[in-house]
Amino acid sequence: MKNRLLAALMLLFVSSGAMAEAWPNRVIRVVVPTAAGSSVDIVARVVGEKLGPMLGQSVIVDNKPGANGTIGVDNVVNSRDGHTLLLGYNGPLTVSPSLTPKPPYNVQRDLAPIILAVTQPNVLAVRADLKVNSVKELITLAKSKPGVLDYASVGLGSLSNLSMELLKMQSGTYMVHIPFNGGPPAALALSRGDVHMMFAALSNVQPLVKAGKAKLLAVSNAKRSAAVPELPTLAESGFPGFDATTWNGFLAPASTPPDVVARLNKLIGQILVMPDVQQRLAAAGAEVAGGTPEHFAALIKRETAGWAKVIERSGIKLE
Repeated sequence: MKNRLLAALMLLFVSSGAMAEAWPNRVIRVVVPTAAGSSVDIVARVVGEKLGPMLGQSVIVDNKPGANGTIGVDNVVNSRDGHTLLLGYNGPLTVSPSLTPKPPYNVQRDLAPIILAVTQPNVLAVRADLKVNSVKELITLAKSKPGVLDYASVGLGSLSNLSMELLKMQSGTYMVHIPFNGGPPAALALSRGDVHMMFAALSNVQPLVKAGKAKLLAVSNAKRSAAVPELPTLAESGFPGFDATTWNGFLAPASTPPDVVARLNKLIGQILVMPDVQQRLAAAGAEVAGGTPEHFAALIKRETAGWAKVIERSGIKLE
């Protein structure tokens, strides 16, 4: 009996390994829950270019923006082909679960974290003609004109939305929220002068700064960013403890075999340390992260709890 049980366990182990080795046997689709040209999209395409040859299959990026990224995440959760991955970010993974009355998915139940790919400085940008050059000056202006200034976000309940709500709570100011469907359209509105300010991934607004259409006041990370070392943090600007870091990470449907998850973690980890990849990601304002699936899962769990408190205090709700 023991011999039969041992043989069965060995067969299961070999079969599992064989499944991982045989995978993939078709095109791999990486769903990006943001618009083409966004910071998340850039990361997906840079990594995808390297991952395809390593796996011997094509890797395509499928942009599915909308509803603060939940449309794209839900698409991955409900995929059944075994060859669909997600490059997710804070919004739909750690924020939306506390915003949506009946979320279409449960992140910790329906998705298998693979690897935290990159972190990005979330910067506070204002339009070029706004007569402020520091966070202190911005807050002074906002207090003198309550409800007059407005800000863009990449969507209701997004990190860019919650970062500003957190700043409003800590500064005692009131500014009107104008949500957009993704980073590029929000940045375009800022460049046109349609809105006064926004929190955004550096890659979304850096071109505007170079074109003289926007100014950067601070980063929302806990520490200064190597990409823009001259920018102070919001903590340095009078708001101790302020930390809202944008990150992107790869996940798969929960039904994905553990061996496949482990293989993807290893390969993507190798891609992230390639000099040319790091150079391209740095140019987009992203800093390589990496780590184990367990490390990424712990981050998601911790941030979900943290943003839930901000959402409760701000009263933001999605209908």
